[in-house]
Amino acid sequence: MKKIMIMALSACTLVAGLTACGNTEDNASTTKNAAVEQKQTKNDIGKTVETSDLDIQVKSVTSGYAESKDKNKQMLIIGMVVKNTSKLESGAGAADFQVKADDGKTYDVYGMEAKNFGDAIPAGKTLQGKGYYEIPKGTKTVTLYYAPGGVKKAEWTLSVPAK
Repeated sequence: MKKIMIMALSACTLVAGLTACGNTEDNASTTKNAAVEQKQTKNDIGKTVETSDLDIQVKSVTSGYAESKDKNKQMLIIGMVVKNTSKLESGAGAADFQVKADDGKTYDVYGMEAKNFGDAIPAGKTLQGKGYYEIPKGTKTVTLYYAPGGVKKAEWTLSVPAK
């Protein structure tokens, strides 16, 4: 009788163990889908990047059509805070940034917008402002590059909100 009980208990344990391990393909697929979704929704708003003399933080991202004169484009407005961490005066402005849209093309600052930020920043001080970038209508994500003089020093992945 004792042998039968041990065999029955062993059989139940074996069946339970095989059932728990038998569905690994579905679990792997679910995990992969979750990773893809997380990548799609990544948004670096609030992320501060430190360079050799500046700490740069993206504070906001907005989108609109009214500012753009081209109906196939939209205006991306990125609010930033730039702190000079060096002992010398340093400069920063919207023209030091580039936006790479999900169409694979890179867009420079929209030069016709007078509200683009830019100024000299005294040592230890902070500059706040907005950069305006004209991108294709319907763009969902962009990569913002801090690239003074064409040299990429920092980047952020940003979701483009609907108007």
